[in-house]
Amino acid sequence: MKLGVCSLILLPLLAVSAADSSSKPVLLIKGQPLRSGTLVREKRDILVERGRSRQVNTTATSDVSTRYSQRLNLVHKIGGPGMEELRVSDFMCEWSHFNGPTPPPNEQPSPLASKTLRARKTGARWDYDLAQGKPTPEERSTLDQLAVAASLLDLLSICIGNNPHKAGETWKTEIPAPRGKAVGHIVMKGIQCTLASVDEKPDGPHATITVSGQLSIERPLNFNSHVDITFEASLVRRLTDMLDVETKIKGLYTLKGEANLAGAGKTQLDFEYPYTLTRTLKIEPK
Repeated sequence: MKLGVCSLILLPLLAVSAADSSSKPVLLIKGQPLRSGTLVREKRDILVERGRSRQVNTTATSDVSTRYSQRLNLVHKIGGPGMEELRVSDFMCEWSHFNGPTPPPNEQPSPLASKTLRARKTGARWDYDLAQGKPTPEERSTLDQLAVAASLLDLLSICIGNNPHKAGETWKTEIPAPRGKAVGHIVMKGIQCTLASVDEKPDGPHATITVSGQLSIERPLNFNSHVDITFEASLVRRLTDMLDVETKIKGLYTLKGEANLAGAGKTQLDFEYPYTLTRTLKIEPK
């Protein structure tokens, strides 16, 4: 009888304690990186199902639908701060232009498939290179694209910021723009974040965070063009090691500019690509 009375008294207190715990602010980022030698497997898919590619020059106008896909499987070996070795275990791509019905998939292996890469981060920017040998022009282009994608994905943490937040809280993040023309730099605006929930799982607490906004790049990779990207991201971050175990981003990529195309000369470019990116990260046993 006494046990039953004690239980009745304690249950409301336990419920209050649990509620207080879930409503406490939590840190969503920390400066300590993963331990050197840690292996992290990344699986990433990017898909543009029906984009639009318009090219205009003095001799012709091309206005076609575009499908782009990228399927990437990397194993990151963490080195010192801002240093990684990457093993490309799977890398398939497709870049198709068409009129009318969507053609069947036509993925092709990337020139970096089965290669080992080295990555170094300086400030907020990643640079990728082959671990051995000099890259071909095609490999160099793909390495630069991978580095830009890695830098953009890291910006989600900058958007979230360093302050603790409670579940259900929404906040805006102001990221100062570079001075001057900001050629080659990423300019971000309209950033809004929400800590949707914090859930206890067998491997520790996981925070679900949404981030939305837009970014622009003037002359990306030294091309004479301007890029705007809108994004709505949802990520699940394991708070014990701040690993983003699941990430999904949807948005619109637009490019306007010009290029000198072989056989066509100076050509005006106007691209609109609605995209979806999904990524998972998992720490691998050694």
